[in-house]
Amino acid sequence: MDKEKQEQKHSKQVAVIGLVGTILTVCGGLVGAFIGGITTVYRIQQEAQQLSIAAPQEEQALTVDTRQVSISVAQAADLDSSDYLVVEGLGFVMAQPAVGWELSSDMTYQDLFLEQNTNLSPLILFSAQVETAWDRQPVYRLRYSQPVTVEFIDGSTENGIPVDVTQLEDPILAFYSQMTILVLEKIQAPDFTLVDLALGWGHLHRGGVNSIVANPDSQYVFEQVSWELKNVLAEERNTDLTLQRWALFAEGNEFFYIVEVQYIPATNQSVQVWDDLQSYLSAFRVIQ
Repeated sequence: MDKEKQEQKHSKQVAVIGLVGTILTVCGGLVGAFIGGITTVYRIQQEAQQLSIAAPQEEQALTVDTRQVSISVAQAADLDSSDYLVVEGLGFVMAQPAVGWELSSDMTYQDLFLEQNTNLSPLILFSAQVETAWDRQPVYRLRYSQPVTVEFIDGSTENGIPVDVTQLEDPILAFYSQMTILVLEKIQAPDFTLVDLALGWGHLHRGGVNSIVANPDSQYVFEQVSWELKNVLAEERNTDLTLQRWALFAEGNEFFYIVEVQYIPATNQSVQVWDDLQSYLSAFRVIQ
């Protein structure tokens, strides 16, 4: 069974990397190439209290209270279990799902490859460097149950790269608003620092990085990117669609945490979806 899963993962990985159109290098000279090749705002905030980042020309600004990226064991124990899920063994706190959201708490990094007919998290593209080393790392995900259906057609592009529809298992994908948390054992990522992970994740978006904010005292990096889909069919009409993504990178003594937020704007979608995503990110804490 494990061999079958590995084969499925490998074929899915090849298809995804083919769709994006590149094999990425998250090592060596990445930092220099990233800063030199992408227009980026990179600034250090020594005393940041509340951080708000919006995509250019968008009203939605995701806000996170950076004073509270970490929380003590005692504080975590006092949290209301109806509002918060305290994952003691993995050292973090997250929000309980609101109405209309589904929580998946038994996933692994490898499981991200095995989903059918959904947009895949850019987290999986790290596999070009780590191969199978992260396969068993746990993933928690809050996903809004109503996706936006997108169909790739001849002439579709993804971040400026032509999509070869003939290489897709299915040209119709479900794009979800969601928050994904990868809990990564530091022992499984010996070649990465917190900043390496943040810059690597940003580089996966091929020029879509809008801003990065880091605070070395609080051990976090916060990043916002845009993912452009052009000439696709969405909501039964030909359109261009911009996926907005934010990511919070944090660390504890044993783990790195990559908290990836994806928002899919849709004309028929409740604004509550956005408010829920905001509250989910605000609730995330590392137990120190």
